[in-house]
Amino acid sequence: MRRVLILCFLACLISACGFRPLYEAGGSTDLLVSRLASVDVGPVPDRLGQVLTNQLVDRMKVSGENAYRLDVTLDQSTRGFGVRPDASVAQEELTLVANLALVDNQSGETVIVDRLRARGSYDVVLSDFANVQQREDTARRLVLDLAERIERRLVLYFSEQS
Repeated sequence: MRRVLILCFLACLISACGFRPLYEAGGSTDLLVSRLASVDVGPVPDRLGQVLTNQLVDRMKVSGENAYRLDVTLDQSTRGFGVRPDASVAQEELTLVANLALVDNQSGETVIVDRLRARGSYDVVLSDFANVQQREDTARRLVLDLAERIERRLVLYFSEQS
């Protein structure tokens, strides 16, 4: 009996905290999907930018109606750390920074300005081919992470608007 009362109390406590899932089953999911589909993703320069653009378009299922425009710039930097006995670098850290701006096409107003950062590191080995492959693989993983985080940022904005 006591356990039941504790469970009821906890259920009431949790329901009173104001928690509301982003993808709740009350019909808001359709609204969020339609709002995400109305975002026109602008082209991002370079190969990594192309991968980011494609990921965003695939994730948001962009349609022909463009109520918003998403402008993203992608900055990449590499920093070496760890020193071997021959004074060469043992590891490299790759940092991608996505500066994004969501513009309302009707008013021309910028509604979101944000800066997202993703970092990854890889070992530097003696083979140049292996280093290039590791760098490209790390960059690809970081772009996928940034695409997911940008989508979540837009979902958060659109859920606050409804």
